[in-house]
Amino acid sequence: MKLKIAAWKTTLTFIFASLFCALMIFLVCILIFLDWPWDYRQPTIIAVWFVSSIIFYIITLKSCYYVLSKKDLTVVRFKKRLVYSFSDIIYIDEELSKKKKMICFYTRFNHKRFITFDKDNVVFPAMLKYCKNRMSKEEFEINYPNVKF
Repeated sequence: MKLKIAAWKTTLTFIFASLFCALMIFLVCILIFLDWPWDYRQPTIIAVWFVSSIIFYIITLKSCYYVLSKKDLTVVRFKKRLVYSFSDIIYIDEELSKKKKMICFYTRFNHKRFITFDKDNVVFPAMLKYCKNRMSKEEFEINYPNVKF
C-alpha cells in the first residue's frame, strides 16, 4: 500500500531549506544586490530562486512516500529506498512518537530512526501491530543500556 507523507512536515522543512538557500544566494551575489538602482539582474535572480524553489517543492511532495506491507515498511525518498523489516524493529517509543508526530523506533542493529507520520495515520498503528519482536521500555533498557532516550 502506497502512502503519502504528511505535507505539513515536508513544507516546514522545505521553507527553512529554501530560506537558507535564499540567504546563500544573497551572500554570493551581495555586490549585485547592493548596486543601486536595480536593473534586470536582481529581479532575475529572485525569480529564478522562487521558480526553482516551487519546482523542487512539488518534486519533493511527489517523490517521497511510504510503501507498507505486512513484512516491512519501505521509505522512498526520490530514488533512495530504505526498507525496514518489521522483524528488525525491536522498540517503538510510543510516547515520543505521539508527542512529536514522528515515529521513533530502534532496530535490532541498535540504530535509532525517525520517520514522519503519513497523511492518513496508517503507518504507526501498522508498526505497532506487525512488529512481533517489540520489547517494552524496561526490557529495552536492560538489553541495550548504552542507548540514550
